[in-house]
Amino acid sequence: MTVRDDTTESPAVPAPPAPPTRRARARRWIRAGVLVVMVVSAVTVLAANREAVLDALTEISPGYVAAALPGAIAAMLAALIVWRSLLADLGSPIAWRDAARVFYLSQLGKYVPGTVWSMVAQVELSRDLRIPRRTSLAVGVLAIAVSVTVGLTVGSAILLVAAPGVAEHFRYFLFAVPLLLTVLHPAVLTRLLNLAYRLLRRQPLPKAPSWGGMLRAAGAQLLVWMCLGLHIWPFLVGIGADPLESLPVAIGGYALAYSLGQLAVGLPAGAGVREAALVLAFAPLLPGGAAAALVVALISRVTLIVVDVLMAGLQRLIARRAPATPPPAEEPEAA
Repeated sequence: MTVRDDTTESPAVPAPPAPPTRRARARRWIRAGVLVVMVVSAVTVLAANREAVLDALTEISPGYVAAALPGAIAAMLAALIVWRSLLADLGSPIAWRDAARVFYLSQLGKYVPGTVWSMVAQVELSRDLRIPRRTSLAVGVLAIAVSVTVGLTVGSAILLVAAPGVAEHFRYFLFAVPLLLTVLHPAVLTRLLNLAYRLLRRQPLPKAPSWGGMLRAAGAQLLVWMCLGLHIWPFLVGIGADPLESLPVAIGGYALAYSLGQLAVGLPAGAGVREAALVLAFAPLLPGGAAAALVVALISRVTLIVVDVLMAGLQRLIARRAPATPPPAEEPEAA
């Protein structure tokens, strides 16, 4: 006689998620506050340049403005490749969607005075992906180092060939190129970063940067500078520059000017420094001289701010529809 077992195993019911801790709630509010500050800072920069940009738009056809957008967007996509490749090289590869969310939201931090806020935002947002603070901070430093080194090197090389008279204005900054190239050596970078972490009583990097990783990042950064040059080139042509003569100067001059702006610690997105360098680079090309070059510099800055805000807003919309990311595990203080 067969005895029927009526006891059946019920499917496992997942436990309800634990309520967020007080610390997690505080982090959420602080993060929201920082995001608001970054957005307000970007909008403030836009408002401060409103009249100058409106005047500039009377001198440049809307068609040239539209032609500048693809280059700006392509540059932002290439910049994402730089950041993500450095992150993977240091042992924290992440999906493209996650990389885009962290990178584009954090880019608004560069409009807050103090330079470091973009990196602070990257470190905080990267915690959701369980990336150690020391890794995301190192990637932020490396990204700036790669950007400035490639920008000064390529920009000066292009201008020395295409516009020696323009390159003469930047001759004093060219002495920094050999030093920067030395610093980008993986062994030197590793020692410098780990020394900084030791002084901060933090653990060393879990993985040192490699030659392959640095070369991939440098190649992608070269693409960034080419795209940014193609972004500003239509403005130069639209205001009277010769198309063929101005193209190499647009790429080289913008790479140099943007790099010098990145070195201006304390100024939001290199405000003032970038524009002054662009005026020096572009004034000889334009019938209107320095005044016309300043118009180009201002409308370029506003265009890039708009692209930054749109890219960040797009990531916020995507994040709202994406499944919630589990809260990160608490890192030990030494990490």
